[in-house]
Amino acid sequence: MQHKTENNIFEINSDTDGQRIDNFLLKTLKDLSKSNIYKLLRKGQIRINGKRSKPTTRLTVGDLVRVPPFVLGENQELFISENLLKAVRDSIIFSNNNFLVVNKPSGLAVHSGTGVKVGLIEVCKELFPETEIQLAHRLDRETSGCVVLAKNRQALNDFNQQSKDNNITKKYLALVKGVIKNNFEVELPLDVTTRSGGERTVTVSEDGKYAKTLFRVSEFYQRQIKSTLLECQLVTGRTHQIRVHAAAMEHPLAGDIRYGDEKFNQKLRKLGLKRLFLHASSIEFTDNDEKIIVSAELPEKLHKILSEL
Repeated sequence: MQHKTENNIFEINSDTDGQRIDNFLLKTLKDLSKSNIYKLLRKGQIRINGKRSKPTTRLTVGDLVRVPPFVLGENQELFISENLLKAVRDSIIFSNNNFLVVNKPSGLAVHSGTGVKVGLIEVCKELFPETEIQLAHRLDRETSGCVVLAKNRQALNDFNQQSKDNNITKKYLALVKGVIKNNFEVELPLDVTTRSGGERTVTVSEDGKYAKTLFRVSEFYQRQIKSTLLECQLVTGRTHQIRVHAAAMEHPLAGDIRYGDEKFNQKLRKLGLKRLFLHASSIEFTDNDEKIIVSAELPEKLHKILSEL
């Protein structure tokens, strides 16, 4: 496990051997912006074995990385409630020597950041203090379901390579506006450079990156509110991909405040929907040539919404 020999000094172990100092700092000092980290490096305030370092300097086992004490905010102890610890512990649906899969609740961010003090990764590090747990991929805060965490750097690297090679299968369940009776697929490039109110907004744009989603009809509803439950499979993994692709086909997701239909959302709120209806229902990957398939049941509150339709 990565550990501090003093409050502001980190000793490098085998899991971070060979990693660049800038990447190490970006993962370790999550409360600092990228520009601030590079500023500290440029000014020589980050030291490796007492010496200044460049952002590209590679770390080796036994190196001592000194960070200015004021950066860590040691007086601000991270507080994680027992209820949250229990909720995440009870949400673990798979665990072996290399990976952990959590059925993440909606509303819990995967990591801390602007306006978010505690995320899934911070909770898991508290639950497993002797394991160097790292996020293997991300899930939007509003989305529930399967999140994979790696227990060591080799496992993380293996997962990342599978992701690059498109050898990971991710499936989601989404409730969308309108009655759809046939399966379909969407290939539309997505641009994530647009900013709206300081938040990330994704648009369909020729300048964007290639993105493809497969949509399969699971069930459609015509009695109360015309809507369809879709199984969505990501061929690529772009930010907000399912939400934007569905909206582009005039079938926005239920409860989607950013890309959705307000009248459709209002009708579903009356039935009790208080979140985005998007759930990461399964993920398939390999671990040392062993096929791992993990499924996460649709939350009871979403089942209830479907029963009202």
